[in-house]
Amino acid sequence: MLALVVAVAGCATPSPVPSPTPLPPPAATPTRSAPVATATAPVPTPTPLPPRAWLDPRLPPTLQATLSERVRAAALTPTANTQDADALRLTIATTLTASIVATEVFALAAPFLTAIDGLSAGEARDMWLGRSPTRTLLLDTDVLAALTPTLGSPGAAPRVRLTERAQLLTATLAAGANAFALLPFDMLDVRWRLMTVGTTNLFERSADLTAYPFVLRVVASGPAAGRLGAPISNRDPARMAVVAMTGVTALVRGTAVQMVAHGETWPGEKIRSWLRDADIAHISNEVSFNEACPAPNWYEGTVFCSQPARLALLKDVGTDVIELTGNHLWDYGWRALSTTLTTYESLGWRTFGGGRTVTESLKPLTMTVNGNRIAFVGCNYFGANWATDVLPGSARCGSKSPYQFDLITPTIRSLSAQGYLVIATVQYAEDYQYAPTPQQVRDFGLLRDAGAIVVNGSQGHHVQGFDVSRRGFIHYGVGNLFFGDQEGAGTHQTFVDRHVFMDGRYLGVDLRAAFIENAAQPVPMTPAAKQALLTLLFRVSGFSP
Repeated sequence: MLALVVAVAGCATPSPVPSPTPLPPPAATPTRSAPVATATAPVPTPTPLPPRAWLDPRLPPTLQATLSERVRAAALTPTANTQDADALRLTIATTLTASIVATEVFALAAPFLTAIDGLSAGEARDMWLGRSPTRTLLLDTDVLAALTPTLGSPGAAPRVRLTERAQLLTATLAAGANAFALLPFDMLDVRWRLMTVGTTNLFERSADLTAYPFVLRVVASGPAAGRLGAPISNRDPARMAVVAMTGVTALVRGTAVQMVAHGETWPGEKIRSWLRDADIAHISNEVSFNEACPAPNWYEGTVFCSQPARLALLKDVGTDVIELTGNHLWDYGWRALSTTLTTYESLGWRTFGGGRTVTESLKPLTMTVNGNRIAFVGCNYFGANWATDVLPGSARCGSKSPYQFDLITPTIRSLSAQGYLVIATVQYAEDYQYAPTPQQVRDFGLLRDAGAIVVNGSQGHHVQGFDVSRRGFIHYGVGNLFFGDQEGAGTHQTFVDRHVFMDGRYLGVDLRAAFIENAAQPVPMTPAAKQALLTLLFRVSGFSP
């Protein structure tokens, strides 16, 4: 079997080898084309919102307007929604804080005829809350909204009454003798008497407001809190001017005797601060200084001169301005007045109401104090030692007779038209009584009608009453200051009238009363004595309580 297989295998024709199947050619590599840009809509950038500020809606309208201007000036946008205020929030502060940006001070005041000077802090707060059984408080809705966050709400207390601000004085007068009002400090005028609250007298430049209850403070918070500028206030001591006006000074007779005995500055020791603390301290010194003046005595009559040593008193009380309308400037001759004027000039004291010639005597004294333009004009009505073309002396009031005012009223009108706050003084006829005479009322009224904001009766050895109106303040007789050896209580009662101005407005008068003791030294009156004197003077002046 094996052989057969071999034989068969050996005899067979070999089969052809098949050709390999050709592979298909490789596919061609496609050519890569450049990418085609596809258009895409831009993503919008959100417009940033402007930085926003929120102002507490309880702020008084005037303060709201002022702060809104500050906000806009700082490139901030006001918003009505506190939650949207991402840059600044201005809110009423309930505690004292270092971030106060605005202060609104409200004055507790009463009509001018009110004889008391003030209330304790507790009495003032009780009156706000309606807890006082006898006192009534009047205010408007803006003041109520501004003070409620810090003082609480008076609720429906019947003795706390709302009235329109324009009617506040009329309504307070109608409410009776125990009625008081709250109004913005810068809205005061002389028809009101500012009340001291506790120990805080807002008419004093150094008044401590931390203890005063009627203050609205605005606090700033947020990243833009530092962009509002300097703090603002409606009571700024840097914009205030205080002028202290006085009555008769004559450093002679018993007054001079006491100065020699107790020291030259002794008469002013108890009221020195009343004059020193004022921006302008006025002294109406009626007597010339003379080296040849004899030693003082109680009985030298009415022909006066003062030894130069007496000048120490006027220096010590801070004299700034000397009025020259007095009746005794020539008692030792016109030369004594001439050297006295030289002395005043050397001391830097300015003068008015008299001078080296008639022209100089009628020239007003103008001053600018913390932005307030103040002018002094004065004349001698009595007819003593008038200046002439060649001799020094006091200024005449009128050209035809001493009973006219045509020499100074045109000056008052001109100064008033220029924006000056005019203080007019008169050395008038002397009457030893509290009530002004009808002629005095008429004459002093002429000066106020001409534009004087204050009329000062510098002649009065005897203190006299007042008149107030929207146009200004008249004190018919301020009383003796450093001259006190006359008879009667009225010659020993005296006032230092501290007139307060701010931003070119007359805010009112702070009446300081004293009683001259030991013929020379004014001593501040007790509150009861001052109240009794004011009650008397208001009555004789025609004010009805």
